[in-house]
Amino acid sequence: MIKKILCLLSLVFVGFSLAQVSEDSLEHMLQRAKTHYNSGEYESAINELERALQFLKQLESTDQVEYHKYLAFSYVALGDKDKAKGQFKKALMLDPTIALDPTFVSPKIIKVFEEAQAELKIKPTPIEPEPPKPARKKRVSKTKALMRSCCVPGWGQMYKGHSSKGKKIMIASGITFCTSVFSAIMNERAHNRYLDVPEGAPQYEFDDAYDRYKAWHNITAINLGLFGIVYAYNIYDVFFSRPTTSWSLLDQDKGLYCEPSVDRIRVGYKMNF
Repeated sequence: MIKKILCLLSLVFVGFSLAQVSEDSLEHMLQRAKTHYNSGEYESAINELERALQFLKQLESTDQVEYHKYLAFSYVALGDKDKAKGQFKKALMLDPTIALDPTFVSPKIIKVFEEAQAELKIKPTPIEPEPPKPARKKRVSKTKALMRSCCVPGWGQMYKGHSSKGKKIMIASGITFCTSVFSAIMNERAHNRYLDVPEGAPQYEFDDAYDRYKAWHNITAINLGLFGIVYAYNIYDVFFSRPTTSWSLLDQDKGLYCEPSVDRIRVGYKMNF
């Protein structure tokens, strides 16, 4: 008689042990099921989830909802609409406020989910869009502003918030730089023509060639002087001017950029289209 009682108690204990599964094990089962689902192994996901169904009451309602949702997702993927709808209904009865984000869930799944909501007479919960991320703030650095203006006149002013002034300096420096280069080329050509005048040529040819060379030489000097004035003012202004704010809300997707590396420096302008 005692042996029978002991045997019965041991069977009850074994049965009770088998009926209990730790929460960690259930979480691992859910993670494995999600991995199977994301890999397109829908039958394996269903097998993993169905094994845990009898132990779901050990979990909180939010975790139970996840099980039913992924079971429904997998059933939809396999084309079993009725079973998917049944799992969605179980999830909705646990939490009527759940909603599916169309960014991550296919329209096919959302349609079945909405049918389950309609049959349970549950109004859809609106999905609020995520608030836009605030622009990253960067503290204005005088050194960085100076380095920018040394590379491209006016860039440092734009970095410090003086956009209008920076554009004007950039345009002025660009014009004077281009005219300086052009006049330097013409000056070199005029100089070569003057040197190429053959000996014994009439004096007026020497005078004419020399006058052209001298004219382009003077024009080049004036243009270089103007460029030097603009460049010097650009450095002076960016060093002594105050930024419009202590923070720079720089858009990283557009604007001038300077990316130094080991063997080169990349300078360019990014634009959004």
